[in-house]
Amino acid sequence: ARIANIPTRGGSDWRDLPNLAVRLSDGSFSKKLQYTHHDKKNGKSSTGALRGVCSCATGKPCDPMDRQYNTLIPWCLPHTGNRHNHWAGLYGRVEWDGFFSTTVTNPEPMGKQGRVLHPEQTRVVSVRECARSQGFPDTYRFFGGILDKHRQIGNAVPPPMGTAIGLEILKSVAAKDLQEKTSMEVEEIKA
Repeated sequence: ARIANIPTRGGSDWRDLPNLAVRLSDGSFSKKLQYTHHDKKNGKSSTGALRGVCSCATGKPCDPMDRQYNTLIPWCLPHTGNRHNHWAGLYGRVEWDGFFSTTVTNPEPMGKQGRVLHPEQTRVVSVRECARSQGFPDTYRFFGGILDKHRQIGNAVPPPMGTAIGLEILKSVAAKDLQEKTSMEVEEIKA
């Protein structure tokens, strides 16, 4: 339900989730996140609403009783957002005309790596889409389960970069060989 409620406009992430109760696939409903505390750092919203979800927002210690479960907006994100750039990019969509900020070994919507949701569809980007972001041709095959394939792609040197590095090494070796050959010829002429 969470991914389905992330808007498909560019740059959308968890901060764009509507704060409402939605019907889940098992027929139950999520709960609306309750903002119950004054946020000492950011104050109230422009409408005067509270922004804190835990007593720590007021400068007091965290109270485990403040924890909220089964909410569309994950309670932990506004709870710790002030310390982590508001978790920008979590549950974020890749933009059609944008780029992958990083290709990771495990594209989890709650992972710190950033945007991993398809621009329009209700899903995480596919193995093939991640491979394309690294420059792998569509004919390249990966082996194992989905997590194994994501790991192979995330840990890989992008093929275009590997090619560029290889060509530079070849140029360097060729230049060194030419320099050695030239200095040997000069030595022969002197002798």
